[in-house]
Amino acid sequence: MPDEWVTVAVRDWMEAQLIKGLLESSGFLVRLQAEPLGKVYGLTVSPMGMVLVQVPASLAEQARALLAAEKGEETSGAGKTPEQAE
Repeated sequence: MPDEWVTVAVRDWMEAQLIKGLLESSGFLVRLQAEPLGKVYGLTVSPMGMVLVQVPASLAEQARALLAAEKGEETSGAGKTPEQAE
């Protein structure tokens, strides 16, 4: 289990789920962190409605590159999964 998690994206709940699925299907370990009150009250806007998409610190650069590649942005190492980077 990783000891430090890093945020690679901040989105609403639905977008966070899509990003989580993309990263997991590429071999990344992912967790979502949300403000508890945002979920209780069904908030989808404002900081209380945002969800942090997090990966282990050692994979953060690769995860950001994959997300940038999905958006059509160029970065070094874009689109590499954790296995391809080894």
